[in-house]
Amino acid sequence: MRNEAEPISTQSTQDDPHADQWAGLPARFAQVLSLAGITQTDLARQLGLSPGFVSEVARGIKRPGPEFFMGIRRLLGVSIDWLMAGEGTMTGGAGIRHELLQAIKLQIAVAKAAVIDSDPLAKALLVLIREGQLGGVHDEAFSELLERIAPADAELDLAVELYNGHLWTVDPVAQRRNLLAAAVAHFEARRPLNKIAALTGAGAQDFSTTHIQFNTGRGQRIAGRDYNEHDLRQKPSRGKRS
Repeated sequence: MRNEAEPISTQSTQDDPHADQWAGLPARFAQVLSLAGITQTDLARQLGLSPGFVSEVARGIKRPGPEFFMGIRRLLGVSIDWLMAGEGTMTGGAGIRHELLQAIKLQIAVAKAAVIDSDPLAKALLVLIREGQLGGVHDEAFSELLERIAPADAELDLAVELYNGHLWTVDPVAQRRNLLAAAVAHFEARRPLNKIAALTGAGAQDFSTTHIQFNTGRGQRIAGRDYNEHDLRQKPSRGKRS
């Protein structure tokens, strides 16, 4: 007998205008389970559903009702719109449209150069943008102007890429840890290669064991080094007793 919380759609796939969106549900559902580290059986138990029903949803055989989607949202923080139709992101946050961000950055640079710096070329470019006539203009001077007032920002591009790539993470602590690891890996991959050190293995730097000295206000400590302060305090002094 089917659980009352497991209604299925009676609409045929052929007549359903959203059939393509439903077709992507099994893949999105599998992604949720993988990232959450939970099995279908565990999810079924926590949602109060039968394992057989959850298995059929995962295989695209059945379409779950609203109780299913609301339960996953409550349990795992997953966006219903994303899980049901693939709209937005897994957690409901909106990603950054990189091309729009770049356009905004260029427009700000042109406006600043035209208004604040009174650059005549920037003023001319501003007029063309306002009139919507820039599409037919291919002027090398304009290209040089944009390169000068709005140079490429590789770090901003990286920030957008990392933001969009890690927006799905529900746990904020894990999100920041993963972002830091991705940023370090990005620059490690682009660090100049010491060929001799690479051949000998002597130049590799392990950030997990790097000793960093910092001042806490009560004396200096070494981060990343294993020692027992209690043992050090209990260790008898070698000096002469008074």
